[in-house]
Amino acid sequence: MDDDSRNLHYLDLEEKEARRRLQERRSFRLEEKRRRGRRNRNIAIAVTLTLIVVAVVVSPWGPMKGIIYGKGKSSKSAVAGTTAKAATHRKAQFTEPVVPPHVEKKSDTAPPTIGIVVDDVGNVTDKLPLWQAIDAPLSFAVMLYPPISEQLAEALYSSGYVIMMHVPTDNAPPNSFSGTGQLATGMDKATVFATLDKDVSKVPRATGMNNHQGGRGCDQLDLMTYEVEWAKSKGFFVVDSKSSVSSKVTTACQALGLPRRANEVFIDHQNEPDYIRNAMRELAGLARKNGTAIGICHWHRPNTAAVVGEMVKTLKAEGIHFAFARDITD
Repeated sequence: MDDDSRNLHYLDLEEKEARRRLQERRSFRLEEKRRRGRRNRNIAIAVTLTLIVVAVVVSPWGPMKGIIYGKGKSSKSAVAGTTAKAATHRKAQFTEPVVPPHVEKKSDTAPPTIGIVVDDVGNVTDKLPLWQAIDAPLSFAVMLYPPISEQLAEALYSSGYVIMMHVPTDNAPPNSFSGTGQLATGMDKATVFATLDKDVSKVPRATGMNNHQGGRGCDQLDLMTYEVEWAKSKGFFVVDSKSSVSSKVTTACQALGLPRRANEVFIDHQNEPDYIRNAMRELAGLARKNGTAIGICHWHRPNTAAVVGEMVKTLKAEGIHFAFARDITD
């Protein structure tokens, strides 16, 4: 065999040896991978079996149920009770509304002081932000049956104001009807009490009352006496709206031991801003003269909220104080 033939032979042998070694390494790696796979499967099976055993042992039906869960029906009752309490708590967390705290406006009774009652609350909501912007202890007399009265009463109460029930009282014919739930001449005491019991359910948060219209009913002493008796039995304060020059509300209040709280100025008898400003100044003059004064204005009139808010700031700067009508007498 010449040298070239021998060289080719050796190269062929080396190549075969290299292929053999490569095949061995591949076989080794494949076997090692299979061993790791079997080991991992065995570990997973062992862990799964262990978890199953532990779950069975500590379950309410396992051999340790008497230790962990107590015995018999009491255990089931305890578990059921805990579950029910948890469910109730979760329900309360997600369904109970967040109610803002009620913080009343500051009522400053030091003379000279003015109390303002805002009548005829109901029917419209566009004035609500204007009234809520007034930082003074206003009393809002809410009408009984307009569909948004309850909503407005709650909103105003939450804003720190006092809520009153604005009770319709009959007028002289031909316009004798002043509103659903009215008190009418000729009613006896039982009928008045029953009517007012129903009326008050329509005005949440009410703690006082005054009359809506009622030129004829307010002049009838026995009717007003029944009304004031009902108010006294509920702990309500009463403001005489003076919707009639012959109103007997104050007479009935004083006869039953309630103090005089009577309207002295209709602040927005006319809608012009200057009229409202002058009426507020008239109230301030009465407060300076007598120590206190009560005035009435109206919820829905176009200029009232804005001008009353303006004059509250002006009169405060001039030394006039403001209080809830319930906290003063005149």
